Parts: sequence; structure tokens; C-alpha cells
Amino acid sequence: MKIRIPVYVVCILIIASIQSTLVDYIKINNVKPNLLLIFIISIALLRGNIEGGIVGFFAGLVQDILFGKVLGFYALIGLYFGVVIGMLNKRLYRDNYLVVTFFTFTSTIVYELLIYLFNTLLPLALSSGDFSFELLNPLMNVTLTETLYNSLMSIPIYILTMKIDNKIEIAIKNSRKF
Repeated sequence: MKIRIPVYVVCILIIASIQSTLVDYIKINNVKPNLLLIFIISIALLRGNIEGGIVGFFAGLVQDILFGKVLGFYALIGLYFGVVIGMLNKRLYRDNYLVVTFFTFTSTIVYELLIYLFNTLLPLALSSGDFSFELLNPLMNVTLTETLYNSLMSIPIYILTMKIDNKIEIAIKNSRKF
């Protein structure tokens, strides 16, 4: 775990930097992929619920600092996603890319629903009580686009995360020899 912590920190910072700068240039319908969510899912599938939860919490915390309105909101969501998906990793064949695509697809839908619920619908319901089903149209457009985009981006990010994880495993095995 000592080697993994700095590697995860560097990965989270690089992904957050890419997400806040370069990804703006590859928007589709004004929607960009959530690379940190894909990274959380990848780590949770590869390493389990403890590391998935830790990475989810700190990736969410970075997301709170960069994009959030309240500190801790994205951190808790990332923590929950990392733990829940990590609990399922022992039952799945992790080399199958359909697994990561499926989890990214479903997680993005749940993630966007939670974000929309807590950031838009709940404050609106508490302030005015005016609810219209027209408020769900942006949710459907953004969620569908981001879900498909994240699902496509999940495969290269998962492959890269698997390679990084394998290199860490090799470094840990080599350090045990001495």
C-alpha cells in the first residue's frame, strides 16, 4: 500500500488536471466525460472496496475543490461508489471490458441522478415548491450523452489503470525479494 498511495495521488491529480482543462475541447453536446468517476470505478474493480473507497473519497475531494459548491459532497459520492463497486469485484472477471463498461454505464446514470437531485431538484423543491416535468429534460439529455461518453472512455482508462496496477504489483514483488 505504501507504493500505491503516491501513485494514486499522482493519477488523481493528473486526471483532475486533464478533466478541468483538456477535456473541455472534446465536449459532445456541451457534455464532457467524468474521468475521475471512471478512475474510481476502475480502481474499485481492480483493487476492491477499501482501495476503491479511499480513491473514491480523495478523487471526490479533488472534484469538490475544483468544481463543487459544498466541500465533501463529491467525496462522499465517490466513497460510496468505490465501496459498492469494490464489493462486487471478487465475483467478476476483471479482464472483461464489458464489466467496466457496464459499471461505468450504470454508475454514471446513478451519479448524474444524485447530482441533479441534490443540486437542482431538492433546492428548488425547498425554495418554491414549483416542480415541473420540464426540469427533467436537461437531465435526460446530459445523462444520456455523458453515460455513453463515459462508457466509451472507460475502456482506455481501464486498460491504462490495469497497466499501472500491474507495474505496481511487479514493484511490490521485486521489493519483497530483497
